[in-house]
Parts: sequence; structure tokens; C-alpha cells
Amino acid sequence: MLNIFTLASGRLFQEEIDSLEELAKFQPIWVDLESPTLEEKRWVKQHYALSIPEDAVDDDIEESARFYEEDNGELHIRCDFLVGDVDTPHNVRVAFILHNNVLFSIHDEDVPVFRLLRMRARRMPGLIAEAKEVLLKLFDADAEYSADTLENIYDDLEQVSTRVLSSNVTDQTAGEALSAIARHEDLN
Repeated sequence: MLNIFTLASGRLFQEEIDSLEELAKFQPIWVDLESPTLEEKRWVKQHYALSIPEDAVDDDIEESARFYEEDNGELHIRCDFLVGDVDTPHNVRVAFILHNNVLFSIHDEDVPVFRLLRMRARRMPGLIAEAKEVLLKLFDADAEYSADTLENIYDDLEQVSTRVLSSNVTDQTAGEALSAIARHEDLN
């Protein structure tokens, strides 16, 4: 899915793009590619003269590939964003490319922090004025989201420890406590 974000009256507006012709109608500051198709990558290459690397969201990358600047000034950043799903907590690898004052983000699944920033940017005029600010605000929202998630983990673990330390611990209660600890350890 290819979404573009433009600025109007200090607010961020989203458009889902279904063709190269639609892409040409806008001047975005942010182009978000979630599980992009080969065709969507081709549109980006044709319209923006930007090739999305095949390994953009690979899990196993060398440290030197996490942040670098090309000779042409393109900035490349790869990082993980937490998805604090209670049942299956995990990270989503996101590749960012800052190219000609447009931020491109590439990832394989929805990222909660992206939704959080989109909501804030629609409600708060002037929050974002350029592509670099999108990137910075995403990292800011990620720090907040991760901190909130960790606070919830510690609250839940405190409840588990209270149950375990009570005098009437059954095998079932102990099993539930161990399961809760394992889930929270994964999330942490």
C-alpha cells in the first residue's frame, strides 16, 4: 500500500495512491510504503528517481547499514518499532530514506506509532513543517509509545508478583504467573 502525506494549512493530509498518475498529482513530504508491491516501487522509482533497496526491511542487517548517507545526500536509516500486542509483541523493521526533502518509509506491516503521529499531525496545525520533522516526530512518538508500553509491563508484573507471593499459590496460579512473566519478558 502506498500512502502519501502532504501539508496544507499546517496539517498533515493522507492520500492512498492507486496509480502513477495519482502520484504525480501531489507534492508530499512523506511517502509511506507498507508491504509495497513491485509496481508501487516502480512508481516511486519513476516519479522520484529513487530505488527502494531490495533488502530495505531485512531483519539481518549489518550495523553499518542502519544509518548512512549517500554521496548524493540521501539519508538512510533502518530501525525497529515496537508493536505492543499483548499476545504477540514484536518489532517491525522500518527503512527510512530522506530524498530531495521527501521522507520515504518502507515496512511490512502497520506500525502503531505511525498512526499516533498521523492523528496528532491532523489535530495539531504546525506540528510538522518538513520531511525531517516527520522523522523526528516519529522517533519522539516511538519513545513515548515504548515508555507507556514498558510502564504497563511493570504494572502487570507487579500484579503477577503479588499473586505469586501470596500464601495460597496453586499449581494453576503459578503456571498462569509464569506464562504472564514470559509474555511480559517478550514484550520487554
